[in-house]
Parts: sequence; structure tokens; C-alpha cells
Amino acid sequence: MFAKRFAVILLSFLLAVPMLGGCSTLFPDSPDIAPHLIATPDDNPVRPIEHREERELSSFTLPLTDAQYRDRIDELFSLVAEDGNRPVFSENDPVKPVYDAAISVLNRYIKNEWEKSEDGEVNKVHTIHDYLVSFVEYDNDLYESYRNGADVGGNPAFHIDGPLLNKRSVCDGLSKAFVFLCAIEGIDAVRVTGSYMSIPHAWNKVKVGGEWYNIDITADAANYLMDGNVMKSQLSHGFFLLSDYTFRSFKPRLHVYDSTVSCLKDYDYYADKVVSVNGKPYNCVVTSQSELNAIFEAIGKSNRSVGKLELKLDFEGKININDGDMYSSEINIAYARILDADFTTAQQRPYFQSPGGVYLFLIYK
Repeated sequence: MFAKRFAVILLSFLLAVPMLGGCSTLFPDSPDIAPHLIATPDDNPVRPIEHREERELSSFTLPLTDAQYRDRIDELFSLVAEDGNRPVFSENDPVKPVYDAAISVLNRYIKNEWEKSEDGEVNKVHTIHDYLVSFVEYDNDLYESYRNGADVGGNPAFHIDGPLLNKRSVCDGLSKAFVFLCAIEGIDAVRVTGSYMSIPHAWNKVKVGGEWYNIDITADAANYLMDGNVMKSQLSHGFFLLSDYTFRSFKPRLHVYDSTVSCLKDYDYYADKVVSVNGKPYNCVVTSQSELNAIFEAIGKSNRSVGKLELKLDFEGKININDGDMYSSEINIAYARILDADFTTAQQRPYFQSPGGVYLFLIYK
């Protein structure tokens, strides 16, 4: 499964912007993945999998062939993510570092207090989503090899060791890593396979608060080019906890799939989010042209400090907001408020459009 963010395929002319500003701010040099999550890890982290029934992995003899190692990785995934057991490893088991890496990530970014809190599941899923988007690089070289006909199915990028150990993956590995991390935390999640802009693709459905939602890690890494040839990625949440209807009704239609799990509604991620520009808060759900203009005018006075902006547009009277370019004229009016914006013209399309009226605006380099 290889589908990348459609901007890579169709909008590769976009230049790069720093990861600054916006509703979900990510600073690439920070040890923490996002300010809305955790600044300090727990001294004694607790993982829900520690309370599960133990099960030993199959016996083995070193050294393992590549095929044997790959089978053992798949066995670990099945034991944890499908059977719900806590793995017990033999001494020097070569796949134990993969499990340890997963535990290390969760120990660092998941708070014990979330286990019993009302929004604990959402916080966990949000954390896992942001970690995978932010710290796992999409393997573009592997994608090119695949396009050229190479047999790449055994590459770690297709499995949990790619994203968890190598920090390098394609959508198949990302979707498996998401299920694996959720399973350790006691959250139900499944993989979904299909296509994205007619390219083979994999993503997830996850159960939060008793409801199932779609979540696409790969699509939320908004990829674009730096100086024409260096790929960069920007964290976004346009494909975070959406219904089947929102996924399927977006035009141009991105996801095509069949699944036995139904997602009946969207999770309103943006409802309580604010963006701060020059110290003044603005709601991330924007309901009028005047509100959108005010945000962009404030950015224009911010000494070029806002690199990107993630908003949900919900203007009164707008219908079919999943149709492409539904807000194109309104967005052009807002961009005109910033005289020195690095992205201004409709031809450049200085934003990423996601389902449900969600936009990731590119402002300054």
C-alpha cells in the first residue's frame, strides 16, 4: 500500500513552510510532539497490556533468515493486535526491540491519568496519530522502486518494525503500527485497505467512546516540496476521526474501500480548538468571511511568524462543503489580507483541502 497525500501527486508545486503556528503546532526540534499533548512523561508509566494474559512467541533458532524474521514480526503483530495477549519473549529474541520501541513511545507520550478519564481514549488516539504523522518518514525511495516494478513486499516499511524501529514506512506499515499501538493501550482498531486517488492504500478505523471512526495517518502528513526536490511533511488533522459518509462524499473522491466496520458520525475535533496569533485567540471553527479575514489580517501583522494554519470553515448557507473548491473565493479574499504572504495565488493553491471543510493553509516559508 503506497498512497501518499494527494498533494504530492497533484500539488507538488507547493513549496515548504516551517512547522509554526496553527491550531496544532509542531516544532521539529522539540522533544515533545505537540503542546496540546504531554510535556512531561509519567515517572512510572503503566500500559494496559500489562494486565493481559501472557503468551509466549514460538520457539526459534538463531540466526533467522529474512523470511523467518518477517514471519516472527507478523506473529508478534497477531499476538498483540489480533489476539490481545501480552507477549513473552525468549532470550535474545530479535523481534523484542520492536515491542520495546512501541512501549517506549507510549510510555513517553501517554499519561496514566488518561486511563480513567472521560476523554482518555481520544487523547490516546490523538497522541498515536500525531506521533506517527510527525516522526515517521514516508519512504519515497521505496515508493519509486514499487512504481518501477521492484518486488518490495518484504521491506520493513510494510510492517510494524519499519515505523517503530526505523522511523520509515509506507501507508501499510503506518496502518499496522497504529493498530499495534492502539492494541497495547486497549483500544479497538482495524486496518482498512482500498485505494486513495486510485493508488493502493491502507488506513484505519478506530473505536472511541463506543463509536467507530476513520483515521488516515498517511493522509494527515501533508507532503510538499522544498526548493523543488526535498520532500517535507506537515502535521494536519483533516482525516482524523471521520464518518464513512464524510470519507466517501469528499470530491474529488479520495478513498474507495469496503469494510465490515461502519463509521456513522464525525468526531468534532476542531470544536474546542483555538489558534493564537499575536497573543489573541481565534476559534478554529470559522463561521464567516469576516472571522476568516480577521485571522489573516492578524497573521499579516505577526512578523512572518505563522507558517501554517489549520482551520475548519463552516459558513452559514454553505452546502456540499465536501465539494472541491467550495471555499476557493473566500480563501482568496482572506489571503489578500496578507500583503507579503509566500503563498497567495489561486494557481499555487496555497492550502490543503480535507473533508468536512477543513483546510491547512500555508502562509510563510
